[in-house]
Amino acid sequence: MPVRADRPARKFFLDMSGMIPGMPAAVLSTGRWTGRGVDMSDVDPGVARAENVWYRSYPFWDAYFALVLVGTVAATAADGTPPGRKAAAILLLMLLSLAYVAIGRKALRSREERRPGCRVYAAALLLMFVPATVLAPVTSTALAALTPQVYMVYGTARGFVLMVALFSGAIGSAMVASGAGVTLTLVMMLVGIVCSGLLATFIGRLSAQNRERALLIDELDRTRDELAAVSREAGVLAERERLARDIHDTIAQGFTSIVMLVQAAEAEVGSNRHLDLVARTARENLAETRGLVAALAPPALAEGSLVEALRRLAADFALPVDMDVEGEQRPLGAAAEVVLLRVAQEALANVRKHAGARSVWMSLEFGAGEARLTVADDGRGFDPAAVASGFGLRGMRGRVEQVGGGLTVRSGAGEGAVVEAVLPCSA
Repeated sequence: MPVRADRPARKFFLDMSGMIPGMPAAVLSTGRWTGRGVDMSDVDPGVARAENVWYRSYPFWDAYFALVLVGTVAATAADGTPPGRKAAAILLLMLLSLAYVAIGRKALRSREERRPGCRVYAAALLLMFVPATVLAPVTSTALAALTPQVYMVYGTARGFVLMVALFSGAIGSAMVASGAGVTLTLVMMLVGIVCSGLLATFIGRLSAQNRERALLIDELDRTRDELAAVSREAGVLAERERLARDIHDTIAQGFTSIVMLVQAAEAEVGSNRHLDLVARTARENLAETRGLVAALAPPALAEGSLVEALRRLAADFALPVDMDVEGEQRPLGAAAEVVLLRVAQEALANVRKHAGARSVWMSLEFGAGEARLTVADDGRGFDPAAVASGFGLRGMRGRVEQVGGGLTVRSGAGEGAVVEAVLPCSA
């Protein structure tokens, strides 16, 4: 990056590689979640849980379980199984439905209280459903309702283990009752277990995706609220600054002119009681006006000097900012200090929004008859000519020129950027 020949190279200028000598590389977060395979049972009970598709419609799942169970009972009643075995199987299904109402639904809905109920409900599934399939193999159709229920309650890993036991009992009983051979029975059991595993994987991935989306929505909501607060604060500060500038440029200048005119009149006609009263009143109101202008100054300057305000700004920035102050510190006047603070704020905002930088350097130099503020970054850079009216450059340049200063922007693709504001001031 080119450096002015009449000034020594400053430590915040970039070398040809676009990197800062001696500065370690920093890793920027992409804001994306890298974890996958979140277990459905591990979904937090907050917004992420509320956004999970499996937990949004409990009445639907209750109706689905009831419908499948009624269909299974009807199929069992119409089956050719001996009446005694059929009645016992239906009784076990009824007991299983009662276990779901008393224990399973609570385990499904309440994460904090469900662990003891989970164990009881798992025992009920094994002790009621598996014997029912042994008595009447047609009852294995209830697996259509039990499979999603198991994964919702127990999660992917524990649910898969339980489904292996249920599939083994149901398919094994059905195949034995039909007189199938051992090989066919094992193959059918294996197919059922594999299908259950695929379903578990699908449910786990869907749960992870829902959780990530819910977390992203939470983050976007927080960011939106923060941006709204920042926008309101920026609007208030901009209006305060506009009022201060208008008061200074109109009322304060008017009172100053009145005082000067009175002094000129006294020089011609001599001292006069009325002229003295006019001059005293104008001076008092000029002091009040200047007090109003000072009160409307940015809060950062109201709490201390310009250097302190810049240091606080650097400390609060999202990236590391190397702050450097050169020369003998002195007040620059309210107008100049407000302009330099606004330039620093706008330059740092541009770095955060556009530069993709890892580090930032800010320098305030008190020279003979001038003050120089420099903000540099090691970001991607840009063409100043192509964005002359963008990135807030026009506003910064207008502020600086209003107080008789100048703004320089130096940048290039991959070379970072340097924003430099120079204001005249008394030594």
